[in-house]
Amino acid sequence: MKKQEFANQFSELLDITRASFNTFLETAEAVLREQRPLPLAVDEETAPDDQLQMDMALLAAAPVAAVPRYAPFHPLQESGHRFLLAADGLHLEVRRPWLHYIQPLAKHTAVAIPFGEMTKKCELDFGSIGSALDLMKEFATKAKADAPIEAAASLLWNHKEKAWRIEYPKIIGEATAGSIQYEQVVPGPDESLAIDLHSHGRLGALFSDTDNEDDRGSVKIAGVFGDLDKDQPTVAFRMCVLGLYIDIPVPASKIFG
Repeated sequence: MKKQEFANQFSELLDITRASFNTFLETAEAVLREQRPLPLAVDEETAPDDQLQMDMALLAAAPVAAVPRYAPFHPLQESGHRFLLAADGLHLEVRRPWLHYIQPLAKHTAVAIPFGEMTKKCELDFGSIGSALDLMKEFATKAKADAPIEAAASLLWNHKEKAWRIEYPKIIGEATAGSIQYEQVVPGPDESLAIDLHSHGRLGALFSDTDNEDDRGSVKIAGVFGDLDKDQPTVAFRMCVLGLYIDIPVPASKIFG
């Protein structure tokens, strides 16, 4: 057989193989769609590919899962979040190396939802924020020394070594008695930003509209130290979970006492 004839036959064989493989893929995709319907309320045959891909990307970033009624519930294992459809409504599940959090978002019992029940959960890898008390006291000393100028600090949790570390972020521009801007600290290997602290100088410890905007979409514990010119300063702490804010009671005397 001549070299050119061999090349032509090989090319034809390759085309046949490619066509057969494409047919197999189309058939397999059709079977999978029938067996495991896409969890989007769309018609895959008519939906524009670019729009469908964007919706699929959003679903991959924030999946929706039904809570099993009979089989054991399997929690998130990797960092991320998803929405859980349970017997009593919609819940949010969030996982970070330092946190496993489940929070009800919308309660509903009028229509029977044929899924399992889910309960609220907040599990901290470090036990409680009291485990970082020494570092919070360190920041309190710095915040009082810097007052009335605002100060900031990041408390990083190493989930492998089970240890805290404090780092003071780089200030953007110049901090004042009314505001502070800073670059986010880059955690080291196996570290996560767990507690974000800043001070309000001589003002009271509360979360301002600016704080609310800065914390929107984040997952962390935020703390504010205020009234630093007084004998007994004030503090405010909250859990920030993707736009949810849950107050955490912390006695200021534990930090400044």
